[in-house]
Amino acid sequence: MNIAILGGRFDPPHIWHYWTAQQVLENTKGIDQVWYMPDYQNYFKSIVAAADDRLEMLKSMETGRIRTSLIGIVQPTITYTVSIVSELIKNTADRFFWIVGSDILNEFSRWRDYQKLSRLINFLVFPRKDFPIKHLPAGFIRIEGNLMLSNVSSTVVRDRVREGLTIAGLVFPEVEEYIRRKNLYK
Repeated sequence: MNIAILGGRFDPPHIWHYWTAQQVLENTKGIDQVWYMPDYQNYFKSIVAAADDRLEMLKSMETGRIRTSLIGIVQPTITYTVSIVSELIKNTADRFFWIVGSDILNEFSRWRDYQKLSRLINFLVFPRKDFPIKHLPAGFIRIEGNLMLSNVSSTVVRDRVREGLTIAGLVFPEVEEYIRRKNLYK
């Protein structure tokens, strides 16, 4: 099976996480599933909501071919992508791909053991507004097609919650309800 991984903080997960996963399935030949893979902690950015909360919100965004993996969130420490990929590819016939936005291309060399990582896995590059793809390194594959693009981010969602503004349309209704019920991001 060919599995594309969409890793990140998902703090909170928003509608464009879902649409990125869906568009990878629709526009990347041979991808059977997309797995959301939340971090417990993130090396580059701080995390606001607890791991259990983020995981619960992600589960409400699963469909038949879009699932949530626990590998990156079960260890209460920073888990580097290279470690996760090394673990994933052990003892399996499955083939994995890592989804990144085009905004990552300029900072990929900051990832831990990025050269080893690029030998272990291929990357699917999803275009992002304001981040044109000028050059793709070896092992990076541009996702092509009639893609919907957005700059919606978890930061925008958190800021709107903090300011008392609506987040309808930016997150799944179940995620919005969960955020309100748990009083997250205030």
